[in-house]
Amino acid sequence: MQGKRCLDIGAADGFWAFEMERRGAGDVLATDLGTPFAVGARKRLERVRAETGSRVRYEERGVYDLEGEFDLAFMGWVLQMVTDPIGALQSVRRVSRQLLLLDTISLPLSLVPAPLARLDARRDGSEWFVFNPRGMRKVVELAGWTVEAQSGILRERIPLARTDWKYLTGVRSRSCAILARA
Repeated sequence: MQGKRCLDIGAADGFWAFEMERRGAGDVLATDLGTPFAVGARKRLERVRAETGSRVRYEERGVYDLEGEFDLAFMGWVLQMVTDPIGALQSVRRVSRQLLLLDTISLPLSLVPAPLARLDARRDGSEWFVFNPRGMRKVVELAGWTVEAQSGILRERIPLARTDWKYLTGVRSRSCAILARA
């Protein structure tokens, strides 16, 4: 990341933005919407910036409203929250040459027969779409990106005290990462 201009989309508390800066990025912009969650996260981001002398910048901006030129855009756990995932990925492609995408996925096809994506898959209104690994790759390609690498299923470590069966079984704690080039 040495000297690169980086964009963290849906930054929340800025964890990935600070990590990009730590790894040598020359300029990092963190963006998120003005949701109640993001307001608290932005305060934490600003506190960490002040305490560490970080140069990470923050802008309240949605994925469809991105501006500028970036070498790398990181998009973590955003696709399932947007109504138009292909449009979101196309918006990112307009401003960045490379994409690192990390998103929640449904169980793989080998375990549970499923479509490439499910609309309103969580049924509790918390997410619009959930992709399986093949579906996530397909939506990235449909948006005009060339996939360079894709991880296997990444399983979140769950604290032992957590008793929610959805997390303990991996139904809501699985992710996949894709590296793509415009």
